[in-house]
Amino acid sequence: MKSEGRSNADRAFDNRRRAADTLTLAELEPGHSVLELEPGKGWFTGLLLELIGSSGQLTVQQPSELDAFFGKDARRRVERSGKPNARYSSSSWETLDADEASIDRVIWLQGPHELWFVPGPGITFGRPSNVFAEIARVLKPEGKLVLIDNLAPSGIGQASAGALHRSVPEELRALIEETGLRLSHEDRNWISETDDPLDVPTYDPKVHLKTKQFAQVFMR
Repeated sequence: MKSEGRSNADRAFDNRRRAADTLTLAELEPGHSVLELEPGKGWFTGLLLELIGSSGQLTVQQPSELDAFFGKDARRRVERSGKPNARYSSSSWETLDADEASIDRVIWLQGPHELWFVPGPGITFGRPSNVFAEIARVLKPEGKLVLIDNLAPSGIGQASAGALHRSVPEELRALIEETGLRLSHEDRNWISETDDPLDVPTYDPKVHLKTKQFAQVFMR
């Protein structure tokens, strides 16, 4: 998919990651206020900016602790875009950089599992219940949380799944619905045509960038 600031390397992943379908799922419109959590290296950021147009607002939030994994690529993309309606935040997800009821869409792709990942002693990316409560706080009425994550094998809990960089759909749903958000769409076969055994970490060469994934949409 073409978009200002996106490289050929970005576009090479679009079909595999269902970029066009993800945008359809999010139902983005010009003028929307969007909060993108964990952009990674910024693969999706340019597409979001293009769809919300000059009348929209995009906040890209990635805690500084993740720089060790992704570098500063996403920050540089936002800065190089030259868009006055785009900004980058390195704050914790427990304190989202948005006012109450100000966001139309929260987009979180391949990221919710990070809440159960412990990269080192005393390092976490937020307490799950607090982070999801923050998402509910910043969403407007009828606003949506759109998430896609790597599928965990059946029979394990989210703590074990997080160590594999995966998520258990029913556990995510239960946690998120405790905040008052309601599930409006779920696809547990969002990406399924891949030889992913599910029980290995997503950075394993056998499945890296080839994981099975699920999608969920929640509405405030």
